[in-house]
Amino acid sequence: MTALVLGLALLVWIAPPAVSEALIYDRAAILHGAVWRLWSGHLVHFSASHLGWNLLVVGLAGAWIECAGFRGGRALWMIVPPCIGLALLAGDPTLSRYGGLSGLATAIVVFACLSECRFRPGRIIWGVALALVGLKIGWEFFAGNPVFAHFEHGTVRAVPLSHLAGLVSAFVLWLIVSDNKPAATISSVG
Repeated sequence: MTALVLGLALLVWIAPPAVSEALIYDRAAILHGAVWRLWSGHLVHFSASHLGWNLLVVGLAGAWIECAGFRGGRALWMIVPPCIGLALLAGDPTLSRYGGLSGLATAIVVFACLSECRFRPGRIIWGVALALVGLKIGWEFFAGNPVFAHFEHGTVRAVPLSHLAGLVSAFVLWLIVSDNKPAATISSVG
């Protein structure tokens, strides 16, 4: 799934602008039935640094979850994007257009850290990582600027609500699957 999402984001980046236009989160279009944009909008990026940072984080954290075999890892890819889109729809009615994998990237990192806390030694490291994610999101709400990606001034605004929605979605999904062990260690008794 990680490779698929990264590949799709790259294809959208190099495709003609009409492709991005058809996929971007567009509030009016979604409210008129274009619900696929709740998923596909995450594949659209507004700058090379926006794309680069998202590919890096999604690639590393997504591979981490897939290699570890944590339960719920596959569901993350299908459930979190529309949850983020719905949170934006309900929580920021002034947001007409949105794009980027950063909300999903946040969700993947949070899910991986929570899963590591549950199943691996060294929980303090994962707790610190979660705290840093929370601080990053708090700073973005306070400052109004993304911590990593850079945009030409005035063309795009940061949407920390997408990161918060990713965090909350990942946490809820993790709670649902947290009583399970990583898929690679499950055995059955007859």
